[in-house]
Amino acid sequence: MTLHLTRQGATLRLRQGRLLLEEEGVEVGSFPARQVRRVAVWGNVRLSTPALVFLLRQGAPVFFLSLEGFLHGVAGAFPDPHPGHLRAQFGAEALPLARAFVVGKLRSGLALLERYSLPEAEEVAQALARAGEAERLASLRGAEGEGSRAYFRGLGRLLAAQGFSGRTRRPPRDPVNAALSYGYALLLGRALVAVRLAGLHPEVGFLHAEGRRSPALALDLMEEFRVPAVDQVVLSAFRRGHLTPDHAGAREGGVYLNEEGRRRLIELVEARLLEEVAHPLGFRKPLGELIEVQAQRLKAALLGRGRYTPFYLRKR
Repeated sequence: MTLHLTRQGATLRLRQGRLLLEEEGVEVGSFPARQVRRVAVWGNVRLSTPALVFLLRQGAPVFFLSLEGFLHGVAGAFPDPHPGHLRAQFGAEALPLARAFVVGKLRSGLALLERYSLPEAEEVAQALARAGEAERLASLRGAEGEGSRAYFRGLGRLLAAQGFSGRTRRPPRDPVNAALSYGYALLLGRALVAVRLAGLHPEVGFLHAEGRRSPALALDLMEEFRVPAVDQVVLSAFRRGHLTPDHAGAREGGVYLNEEGRRRLIELVEARLLEEVAHPLGFRKPLGELIEVQAQRLKAALLGRGRYTPFYLRKR
């Protein structure tokens, strides 16, 4: 169970084997503590020290996110990385792994566009081909950028009625971009935990530029899950009316989901992460588990135990 705490001013406490959510001293939620696998804290929600210690001892990570959809960080009792694994990570050649992340992302984007017979699929296919042949990181990043822009133009055809014409962030400019930003924050948290559980350093990446307090490796890993875990969910939600422009509003120079919009998106993303999907190598796992599987496979590749194969959606 993933517990999302969104009631502003509430406090999560531990009492007699249950996690209790209280608001002004009144219980508004009760959950069996040992069934909680992770907790997402949105905005101004507090955790008592006993509740936090219990979650840490249970190995349940706690994600801290803003109401604007920004991941502040993750608290968890993660194992210290093995020195040999860190040496392998620090000494690895960046281009092959960076290419795998980009190829996974663009193949998923291409598959989605082709399902709707969108003309931008051809541009994404061309970018994918350039990424596969890139001999420098700069060329690879250029191909990824071109493919991503074409991909979002394609999505704009499907979501034009919601005011979406392309990706905007910091701040998002329309309800669709607001939903994408919230979904990506959730996904980044899951990728960050997967990287830490694999015993890798989250700030040493291969595709994304390194920077202090920037989880470059988690950002790398989440690339291959953006389309299947978030974009598909947001596209379906708006086209089916589960999310509408009324679930977002303008504030602080951008457009952000309101409380009901966040609740609906969280439910949809969490349901998607529980769905079983097929990996290109032939095995099947729930999508959320597959993020951790890929982190472990990445570590194995760094240690010379096989080639890293990215996850991506298959054509239907």
